[in-house]
Amino acid sequence: MELSVERVDVWAATIEDKPGGLAQALSALRDAGADLQFVVARRAPEASGKGVVFVAPLQGEQEIRAAIISRRMTCDAV
Repeated sequence: MELSVERVDVWAATIEDKPGGLAQALSALRDAGADLQFVVARRAPEASGKGVVFVAPLQGEQEIRAAIISRRMTCDAV
């Protein structure tokens, strides 16, 4: 079996650990037309009441701007 590995930019943001917290974080990306292939959300044990969401890929200026402005997402290549 052949395995393909590629580098991907993964975006992350802090979210509220409450009902609707993830939906609120993803709504701006939805409105920008993002076609996400990877979404992982978890609680942040070091910060009570907070969580973190990781998403990929964001493509194009509109999606990236939505991530930065609305949720203050940051990006790391993985």
